[in-house]
Amino acid sequence: MITDRDVSIPMRDGTVLRGDVYRPQADAPVPVVVGRTVYDKRRSPTPPAVLDPERAVAAGLALVCQDVRGQHASDGDFYPFRTDGPDGYDTVEWAAIQGWCDGRVVMAGRSYSGGAQWLAAAEGPPHLRAIAPMVNGSDGYHGWVYQGGAFQLGFNLFWAQMMAGGRGKLDAAFRHLPLTEVPLLDENPAASFYRDWLSHPTRDDYWEPIAINSCYGRVQVPALCVGGWYDLFLGGTLENFAGLRARGGSAAARRGTRLIVGPWAHGSTFGAYPDHSFEEFGPEAAVDLAAAQLEFFWHHLRQPAETAGEPAVRIFVMGENRWRDEAEWPLARAQDVRWFIHSTGDAALAGGSLSSEAPADEPPDSYVYDPNDPAPTLGGPTSLPAGFMQTNSGPLDQRPVEERQDVLVYSSEPLAEPLEVIGHLRVVLHAATTAADTDFVAKLSDVDHEGKSRILAEGVLRARFREGFDQARPVEPGAPLLYEIDLVATANVFLPGHRIRLAITSSSFPRFDRNTNTGHELGTDGPEDLLSARQTVFHDADRASHVVLPVISA
Repeated sequence: MITDRDVSIPMRDGTVLRGDVYRPQADAPVPVVVGRTVYDKRRSPTPPAVLDPERAVAAGLALVCQDVRGQHASDGDFYPFRTDGPDGYDTVEWAAIQGWCDGRVVMAGRSYSGGAQWLAAAEGPPHLRAIAPMVNGSDGYHGWVYQGGAFQLGFNLFWAQMMAGGRGKLDAAFRHLPLTEVPLLDENPAASFYRDWLSHPTRDDYWEPIAINSCYGRVQVPALCVGGWYDLFLGGTLENFAGLRARGGSAAARRGTRLIVGPWAHGSTFGAYPDHSFEEFGPEAAVDLAAAQLEFFWHHLRQPAETAGEPAVRIFVMGENRWRDEAEWPLARAQDVRWFIHSTGDAALAGGSLSSEAPADEPPDSYVYDPNDPAPTLGGPTSLPAGFMQTNSGPLDQRPVEERQDVLVYSSEPLAEPLEVIGHLRVVLHAATTAADTDFVAKLSDVDHEGKSRILAEGVLRARFREGFDQARPVEPGAPLLYEIDLVATANVFLPGHRIRLAITSSSFPRFDRNTNTGHELGTDGPEDLLSARQTVFHDADRASHVVLPVISA
């Protein structure tokens, strides 16, 4: 393998970006994989950021790993995703005319590098043949910086700290108020985009230039979309796959796009977590994602005449812990089934029930949400610094959170038969608050024979955005209102003897910022402004709160 370091790659505006080139010791030119990273090209070629150079070269490819604009060895000013479309186009076309390239180019990379691929592909570089974006979002606002209108504080601050070159603990920074005055970002370039994110809490025009889901029709090449059930960008990965399959700019893009989803978190592609491992997901059953990417690349580099007969989707079904091939996502055979919450007003401390029967006359449940003592994040689809509050991503046992008095818990009876749930999840909640604004958080768990509550999915909705994210709409304190909470998706079989559990609360901190309950502009409240709120959840004949499960019948 020949390695060329810090190769200058000129952009159309004269800015010079730099990349490391790995290529075979061969006279004949070969196809090229381009990976563009924010995480330092010297460290990023190997998984999980881009692709292992040795494996790429052994497979007959060259690899260009480039620092994006303003990062590490590249010139210019960094601002997330703003120039990755034209810069990606220019890099692909530069690679295509090098003597060691045969004119065929593909792109690889995960997380930020995945988003950069989509934006480059939307620019239509003539020599690009395929992309392989892993664990990345579909929209800068939805599912990345915000979810359900709540600021994804844990990931956003963690990532901004990395862009600022820091690696320290963030416990104090997560709790610091006001949000716009984070000491660790003072006088650092990362503070610019971080504060811009906070100043755009609605889905306004600021977000449109980096909206992948607005540009599927301009993408002419197929994509290998890879995600994880515990990845915070799961929703974006699923939307990107379905969007390109339905609205891609060419028949080849629509027909050739593929999806792989495993029981993975954002930073891992294996199935072991701090207190749970997916049986049968050992080394012998693990997916070799590098091999999957290389196979996908060569498939499209060879320009096959027909690919329709291949399975479009491969998913890991939890509970049964097995891989399954499917023809589509979402699965057309899934049927939405409503499971209703019930109680006698005592759902706090695990007193509620969950069943497929609608409620009649039942008293509501209530709890007090105090932003000074928020319910903590415990596992789920997160990306937080390792060890924060002893949490991490994945299927962690929720019982320590469910034992809090500000968490309502509704559990089904033990199931007599397996219940297969695969697809989009949502909660329809009828609730009232005494606050001018607040949050409602919902979590779905699989409870085993021993009582361990393994989280499957989590969602949030900020009350002011209950009717849409284009603008904030006032909340009338005390008025029962309808909230539809997006829990994204899962693929899980609830085994016989297991219970389905739905938990309702008002925080998952630090994954989401604490709602101060004041109704003030995001980021302006200090610690002295925090207010408690009484939350009331209704489940009666007229206001039947429920979770919608996509059920696969036998």
